[in-house]
Amino acid sequence: MRLVWCLFVAFTVSIAIAAQQPAPIDAKIPDILTRMRSRDLPTWEQAFDDMMGLVAREQHQGGGHTSATPLANFFVRHPAQAEPVKLGLIELLESANDIFVSVKDPETKSYTENDTEHYARLINAVASLEDERAIPALVGAMTTGGMARRGLLKYGDKALGPILEQLNNQDALVRSSALQLGVILLRRKGDPASLKSAADVVRSGLIDSSSVVRREAVQEVPCLENRQEFIPILEKISKTDPEKRPGKALDGGDEDGFYPVRYDARRALQDIQNNKTCAP
Repeated sequence: MRLVWCLFVAFTVSIAIAAQQPAPIDAKIPDILTRMRSRDLPTWEQAFDDMMGLVAREQHQGGGHTSATPLANFFVRHPAQAEPVKLGLIELLESANDIFVSVKDPETKSYTENDTEHYARLINAVASLEDERAIPALVGAMTTGGMARRGLLKYGDKALGPILEQLNNQDALVRSSALQLGVILLRRKGDPASLKSAADVVRSGLIDSSSVVRREAVQEVPCLENRQEFIPILEKISKTDPEKRPGKALDGGDEDGFYPVRYDARRALQDIQNNKTCAP
């Protein structure tokens, strides 16, 4: 009887201990992914924090390839979760782009600095994925700056088409970003057809309706193989571009105000004259 009682106590204690153990990571992920699909900012932000917390915990515990990214190591240790987690992060960035990029009116923006920090971390996570399916989401975030752009550039030709498609976007900032990244990728290819395409993209940008795009196009001219051919149009832009802002140009030009595109054109002409080179 004493043996039976001891076994019963031991069994009860083991159940209690098991109940206190944290759920396995694989069991937590479905709930996290469900919450990541929420359109409610606090809900998906907490879910994203939970997901990246699991990834960080695994990284600290070791395992996987030490030279790989934390997410890559996580996928090595949890191969069954790699696909749903990748897709969950990509879909989350696509949804977040609608909030943080598509909304232009400051009065309709409803997010805080903390929200933008979550968005930046999300972009970084998706940019670290080695998955071509992330390209559209990163294209949607490319106006935000470095992380999305670096993520796109690593895909090379695979990202080129989706980027160049955005040259027809109604948003001038999107067109400007597409012009910059498109020219970089075309120049990297280096073949005559690609270099011609890069020049054509810049030439089109120089006559864009937005000064944001024209400025980017002007700044890209010195990096072109046939930049000498652009000298006449740069000279014209440096004297006639209509965009005017308060202030005064640093080089002392345009005495009646600051014409940013004219100023950039003068700098581009100077770079060409000084035979300044650009990184490939």
